[in-house]
Amino acid sequence: MLNALELRKVIKILRKYGITYVTGKGRHPKVFDPQTKRSYPVTAHGKKTMILSYALNDIIDKFDLPADIFDKE
Repeated sequence: MLNALELRKVIKILRKYGITYVTGKGRHPKVFDPQTKRSYPVTAHGKKTMILSYALNDIIDKFDLPADIFDKE
């Protein structure tokens, strides 16, 4: 099971895969993959917000990322 990570660490990891963090135009910021046009909303109250394990698993599934992507940090 994944441990919760700070949003800033999640953004840094996802950037390596071409996935960006987008704010504005909507209620919640989101992570967005410009190639596939997929997005996932993230509840954030600053870059130190903890992203819980269920959201990390959803991001892995949504963007077809390796299962151990967040275990490395």
